Amino acid sequence: MRALVSEGPERLALHEVATPRPGPEEVLVRVLVALTCATDFKLARRGHPKIPFPLTLGHEFAGVVEAAGPGAPFAPGERVTSAVSGPCGRCDDCRAGRENLCATAFERPLFGAFADFLLVPERIVKSGLRRIPPGLTDEAAALLDPLASVVHALNRVKAQDGGDVLVVGTGPIAAMLFFLLRGNEGGGAGRRIVVAGRRPEKLAFFEGMKAEVGLIENMRGEGARFSLVIDTTGDADVISELPALTANGGTVLLFAGMPEGARVSVDAFAVHYREVSITGSFHYTPRDVDAAFALLVEGAIPVSSLVGERRGLAQWREAFDLVERGAAMKVALVP
Repeated sequence: MRALVSEGPERLALHEVATPRPGPEEVLVRVLVALTCATDFKLARRGHPKIPFPLTLGHEFAGVVEAAGPGAPFAPGERVTSAVSGPCGRCDDCRAGRENLCATAFERPLFGAFADFLLVPERIVKSGLRRIPPGLTDEAAALLDPLASVVHALNRVKAQDGGDVLVVGTGPIAAMLFFLLRGNEGGGAGRRIVVAGRRPEKLAFFEGMKAEVGLIENMRGEGARFSLVIDTTGDADVISELPALTANGGTVLLFAGMPEGARVSVDAFAVHYREVSITGSFHYTPRDVDAAFALLVEGAIPVSSLVGERRGLAQWREAFDLVERGAAMKVALVP
């Protein structure tokens, strides 16, 4: 089968590899669509602290069960999508409801969807694999992983409690945050939701979604402060400016991952004297996956606005280029 393999930083190519066979309680999926994601781009450029090279990229997917190993509760022909991690369910973090922090959850992460077939490990079959109901498109189902991380992030800060929100960044995660925040407020009534970025062409997408937008460099000059500020950029220089945009008693949420050892300078005055909290959000729990799946089924995310392009797997370079130059939010690769 074909697979888009990253053998190290900047070493990415389409290869012919052996098609895996499912072992006990494993499932082999024939990929129907796999979506581009910034995590895959970062993996290809610099690696990931929890996911070693070499690996086949791609983790936001929808497919059809091709074969099921002994004991796997799925049958050939069923359409499926999945979370990407498999928490153990037994460690202290899992028992405390922090399955996203399970030390072994990423021992066999579900990467490899930029390929003709994808093998789903036993742990993920048990906790993450979901049947796609009729009426839910492949592209919508493939958004399960990123939407679950957004659900987890909003649960971390109790965004439903109200107050003005600033979302920093203009990628698909920022878009999903905006859609859910707007949805929670019945169209945004009752609080201000602003999306800030650096590139006017990226902000144009949000303007088309009727969002209030602004350039990052202009936000501080406006003098506005927000109860919740969410960073999706992972840019240390941007993050250091965010407490100044946060209201007294408000929260800065760091959503985007940063390289191990990265440091951020923070205004201690804002943290102490204005009680600005800084917190992080990583990945998601099985409960977040369930909540995200329900939102997709309900149609809470305008999928066609996020996934507007399709390309064949052999056109992966073109697909990546469309996203990285801001011409598309996500592209669906079709094997």
